[in-house]
Amino acid sequence: MLASESELILYALWMNEPPPEISVIISTYNDRALLEKKLNEILRQTFFDRAEFIFVEPASPGGERILLEPFCSKHANCRLLALDERVRLYSAWNLGWEAAQGEFVCISNMDDSMHPDLLRQVTDEMRSNQWDLASVLITKQLLGTDWPELEGRRTRALTLSTRPGPFFAWRRELKDTLGMFEDRMLIAGDKDFWARAADARLRIGLVPGILYIYSKHPGQLSKDRESEKAKAADLKIANEKSYPHVWPESIQREVRYQRMLQYFIGWQRVNCASAY
Repeated sequence: MLASESELILYALWMNEPPPEISVIISTYNDRALLEKKLNEILRQTFFDRAEFIFVEPASPGGERILLEPFCSKHANCRLLALDERVRLYSAWNLGWEAAQGEFVCISNMDDSMHPDLLRQVTDEMRSNQWDLASVLITKQLLGTDWPELEGRRTRALTLSTRPGPFFAWRRELKDTLGMFEDRMLIAGDKDFWARAADARLRIGLVPGILYIYSKHPGQLSKDRESEKAKAADLKIANEKSYPHVWPESIQREVRYQRMLQYFIGWQRVNCASAY
């Protein structure tokens, strides 16, 4: 599809700006009902002007591209990769990664929620600590929960994930050293990426703030029969690997420590900035 004159002008202005500091890959497939929420969430980012957002839409029957095209035309740091056929999730992430211009790259799912200060904190922490790969404290909540709802809750009342799969960020250059996502996998490509990183002894870190909401809802792949078939298929691929196919113990140990620390220091409010 040829770009319109306004799109070309915006792109030219964008190209004259410094490169983005972090690129966010958002794959969307049949998620049209979630799109308005996600776009508002993006616009609330305190780091919005210093980030880029890459939407990958692999021939979605929901037609998200119809709504994404004008949004990306309006915001030069937002790009749409509209595909002619469906691809698996990790293939979509790889396409976004190839297109990314930021020093760091991260992923966010359509049904999850980013804290307004997520991108700034992650970028600052990764740069200052020279991390190659990092995650944040992730709380698991029902679909539709947003940050204002969590502000008054006690940390001890939240369920924290010890697995960094829902959200993580990495250095863009890792595609040349570590390699990209294992796109044959159906649901364990994120775990495989972390396992490779741990085996390669990369610098891995955790930002000790609750900055991401992983949404739980009925019908998720991880909860139905299709998941068991996907797990079995992924396990066969994992068994081909030369490295242990496990989540890094250092991250899981740090999450458990932070949870215990916040529990006993106690009655602290969730680490929510006043940026929304």
